[in-house]
Amino acid sequence: MTSRRSREVMAWQPPVGWHELSGERRSAYLRRQGIEIPLKPADWEEMTSNQRSAYWKWHGRILHDTPEARAAKMAEYRKDLRAWRVLMCWWVLCFATALGIVWGAGRPGDSVFLRAVATVFTVGMYAVAIFIPMQLTKPELVKRDEP
Repeated sequence: MTSRRSREVMAWQPPVGWHELSGERRSAYLRRQGIEIPLKPADWEEMTSNQRSAYWKWHGRILHDTPEARAAKMAEYRKDLRAWRVLMCWWVLCFATALGIVWGAGRPGDSVFLRAVATVFTVGMYAVAIFIPMQLTKPELVKRDEP
């Protein structure tokens, strides 16, 4: 199958239940059937960038999207999300401390207007410096494309 063109290689469809087979069982099935899926098909040099991307996506889905790989990806996502949540809670605590300093450390004669300005400034700077970037960098779980 190594001398086959990409269309011929990608025409092969995995059997029912392939999605749930482990990497070892997938390799054993391919060996038993005499199927070899090449890393690069015979027409690799003739393929466009989009065709190569489609081939890599198909190759990865067929050979590397195993239950073990999905479990590892989910564990990594959970670890990243937990770290993100801890950091976000830390910044919320810092924000609450800043507001506590502004509103709790004053004398009775201090201006409420200055405290309000300091509060608006603190909220604005927190949003610009911490909250918005943290929301942009929140880990996301990438879903697998179904065939």
